[in-house]
Amino acid sequence: MKNRLAVLFLILIIVIFGTGSCANTSAPPSGGPRDTIPPVLIKVIPDSNVVAFPLQKGSVELKFDEYVLLKDPVKNIFLSPPLKKRVETKIRGKSLIVSFPEKLDSNITYSLHFGSSITDNNEGNQFYPYVFVFSTGSTTDSLMQSGVVLDCRTLLPAEDVTVGYYSDMSDSAVYNRFPDAMSKSDKWGYFVVRNLKSIPYQVFAFKDENGNNLFDPDNELVAFRDSLAVPTSVMRKESQELLFVDMKDTTKALARPSETVLYLFREKSAVQFVRESKRPGRRFCYIKFGAPDVKIDSMGFRELDSSGVLRQFNIARDSLALWIADTLYRVPDTLYFDLKYYKSDSLGNPALEREELKFIAKREKPVAQTRREEAARGVDLPRTDLMKLKIEASGDLIEQRGFVFIFPAPPVVMNLDSVMLESKSPRGIKSKEKYSFERDTLDLTRYYLRPENQIQQGYDYKLSVKKAAFKDLYLFTNDSLESVVSLPNSDRLAKLTLDISGVSGSYLVELTNQTRNEVFRGHRIERDTSIVFPYIKPGKYNIRITEDLNGNGVIDTGSILQKKQPEKVRLYSLPVGSPLIEFKEGMELIQSIDLKEIFK
Repeated sequence: MKNRLAVLFLILIIVIFGTGSCANTSAPPSGGPRDTIPPVLIKVIPDSNVVAFPLQKGSVELKFDEYVLLKDPVKNIFLSPPLKKRVETKIRGKSLIVSFPEKLDSNITYSLHFGSSITDNNEGNQFYPYVFVFSTGSTTDSLMQSGVVLDCRTLLPAEDVTVGYYSDMSDSAVYNRFPDAMSKSDKWGYFVVRNLKSIPYQVFAFKDENGNNLFDPDNELVAFRDSLAVPTSVMRKESQELLFVDMKDTTKALARPSETVLYLFREKSAVQFVRESKRPGRRFCYIKFGAPDVKIDSMGFRELDSSGVLRQFNIARDSLALWIADTLYRVPDTLYFDLKYYKSDSLGNPALEREELKFIAKREKPVAQTRREEAARGVDLPRTDLMKLKIEASGDLIEQRGFVFIFPAPPVVMNLDSVMLESKSPRGIKSKEKYSFERDTLDLTRYYLRPENQIQQGYDYKLSVKKAAFKDLYLFTNDSLESVVSLPNSDRLAKLTLDISGVSGSYLVELTNQTRNEVFRGHRIERDTSIVFPYIKPGKYNIRITEDLNGNGVIDTGSILQKKQPEKVRLYSLPVGSPLIEFKEGMELIQSIDLKEIFK
């Protein structure tokens, strides 16, 4: 019995002391205040700004006062200039060790950026974005340059964009070479490229989606500086560009010095080929090309005369719609289309080539059988020759767009005597309104009906379309339609008037939401004018102005090889300096805008 008690006592002692010895030494005691202090860097081996760093088998050790973790090191940790292979990291005790898997270049100043990768082991408190600098030569390069990267359309900051400085002056440097120095933009699009020489650099920025430190034009955004950059700012401890800024501190983040602005855009593809060819309807086909501005030598269906086919390119000329207008011709299940165009060869050069496209119709049940089945189910059957015409209209856009007619196929007969527009005042007085009816300049299936007289606030506008007023190229006709629009008559709505001067060429003036990804209303102007934006709901807006150089009504992108920037987009700022306009209930705002000043 005594032996048994002795054994149990021994086991109890082992359990008590064994548990204590196996405890997680990095875990804080239970209870007490939460740890909010980030790790403290105690020592760096070797010291930062070390020279004569070994070309091979060198390493860097960061010693902290507590255990640390690495968060997404592949994304956050990078070397400038980069190597083909990523740096290797490992945690050993309270130290972070970085090694280099390949030979470094001689007489180069490197900067090792840790970004937001280092946190403590307990609460995830983040260590500040530390940068370790070392040189494989006898000195370190000490110049820097700062700037911001913005989306060319929204002018919003572009985060996590690689900014590269290249001493190579060739056009292909950004495609084929690693930068001589690089950085990445933060939440506010801000970047600082460190440890530069006093030499000219080409400057490019690109959204490095695959992390290879090269610009891939097929799927990455890009920006470039028009002129060469020659750094002059010297890196010092007190330099505002290098001080740590909390990304939540908007005022400090925006106050940092910036020497250049880069506008990020997506290049048009330069590789020309037939990307897609489909036949959604029996008498409708389309072709999509790999690049815009396709050059076609000849084209046509083998079975059809070209006069029996309507063709429509989109504005970029990278998509072609084909309607078979000859309704007397029985369209076969398979159509053969011969296309002779300039296609990109293996070197990317245009070469005249002929392609045969095959358009196969979808298998469909005979119309008579389908209608019998639907009738048996009690379905209300529409006419077999019914044109599904859509009419879009809204009160806040009727002054600008009017009523938008969207046809399923181009119309060939338009009996406007069967279309009536009527207004009704708040007192119930009705009047017949005159209108204009115009086709969209690019789309054969879209028309605009606009009242000729001034739109009246608080009025109702009723559009009536009689049956068979329109007939499309398939000889389908519309059913009778009605569309009623009520114009707001509320003190809650605001109004904006812009008196614009300094117009030389074509410009787009748009009222957008706060994030500039939605356009409420827009105007294209070519001379000094006054623009009115009525019926604005309370909220925050921006006025975005685009220098539309070719007058095509869209924001054209840029090109690296052609040294062409995207069309300039700017935001109008109020006299207080903010581009954000907050409209209150019933507010009327009049602003004068000098475009020469904005685009100088």
